[in-house]
Amino acid sequence: MSIKVDNNKIIFTRTFNTTVENVFKSYTDEQLFKSWFHPEGGSTEIFKFDVRGGGDAFFAIHTSEGTSYTVTKYNKVVAPSTIDYFDYFADSEGNINKNMAGMHNIINLNQINKDETEIESVSVLPDAQSAQDLLNMGVEAGMNSTFDNLEKLIVTL
Repeated sequence: MSIKVDNNKIIFTRTFNTTVENVFKSYTDEQLFKSWFHPEGGSTEIFKFDVRGGGDAFFAIHTSEGTSYTVTKYNKVVAPSTIDYFDYFADSEGNINKNMAGMHNIINLNQINKDETEIESVSVLPDAQSAQDLLNMGVEAGMNSTFDNLEKLIVTL
């Protein structure tokens, strides 16, 4: 995985040996998403999962360090190439934490060839300091580990 920081944006890029349809399905199918969208050794518990423009999701990621809750609001979902959404930290009831910055994410899926797909995940934060704070929290290691889980899932599809 490569990572690039551009002011208030963190751009993650990784290539997977599968079709763009399989990667898209891994983000939009509840059972598939649940099986990979967490760091190694963690788990994802889904309370709501409506992946479409105007839809939303609410889920928990459980790790040995604790549990984090996320509310996702989908802006635009275009199969099989784009998922555009906002993520917010939340409490266990799904109430958005107003003290923490939300993050605008744009997932672009690019079919490189028949059996290779590149994920470009752009996380847009309110300012450069918020992006740096997220990096300091270990988001790069977390993304790498999560994408490793996706890699394992993809070989089963």
